[in-house]
Amino acid sequence: MRFDSILGLNRRELELISLNPRPLIREIAQDKLACKRLLQQHGLPVPALIHAIKTPRHLQAFDWNLPAEFALKPSGGGRGCGILVTAGRDGADWLSHGGRRITRIDLRFHLLAILYGDFSREGSCDHIAFFERKMKTARDITGEVALGLPDLRVIVRQGKAVMAMTRIPTRASDGKANLHQGAIGVGIDVHSGITRNAVLEGQTRTHHPDTGRELVGIQYPDWPQLKALAIRAAAVSGLGYSGVDIVVDDDIGPAILEINARPGLDIQIANLLGLREALTTA
Repeated sequence: MRFDSILGLNRRELELISLNPRPLIREIAQDKLACKRLLQQHGLPVPALIHAIKTPRHLQAFDWNLPAEFALKPSGGGRGCGILVTAGRDGADWLSHGGRRITRIDLRFHLLAILYGDFSREGSCDHIAFFERKMKTARDITGEVALGLPDLRVIVRQGKAVMAMTRIPTRASDGKANLHQGAIGVGIDVHSGITRNAVLEGQTRTHHPDTGRELVGIQYPDWPQLKALAIRAAAVSGLGYSGVDIVVDDDIGPAILEINARPGLDIQIANLLGLREALTTA
């Protein structure tokens, strides 16, 4: 990877984030519920909403009629912070992917933390907690049983897909596909859909840390369709530069999790390719 092709935070702000109208960053990229509604209005697939809690008063009246498995998220969160995913129930309690018991009291405290803005990226965001259908993928791209929910991120600029990676949960990430929490990012050639390299905690890798499986040279399934879905979602958002996060559920197929106005730059390490070079070759 040529170092002069790497894009840093400041250059990203000047050359790419400036393509995004500020109101849309707030209304779409920083509000996951608003983004979900917009995508649904345009016929794009998203995980089903179960409940939304907007205020502590709403929480007091909540009936706790929740399924055994769900994803709880803050509407204005970022970097995976504040997301809680259950893997089943044990009596009156829920269980995390790591087997940790989650009581109703635990959930209540977590919901209050979301409502008071503990996980929001912007102080002015609406602090809303929402439960959505837990998406499931039985196996990751290596063929191993998935430790959580792998996802796909596609960077789109002005209607073109310029870079992509899949994020695979590890034991360290407790089932979450977030690089900042221990997931591994696997770079994907945006033209062919074949994996090319991986990154774990900022270091390049070629094998999965838990299973030892090879991560390079794998054809991502249904790549043309998934890339087209990401491009369409980015167009609907109105953002000139974005990262579209997609999951593929075993039952319902592809669904869009969210759209990011400031997708992270670790995707360059995952691909061993700088964004500057990718922008010129897309």
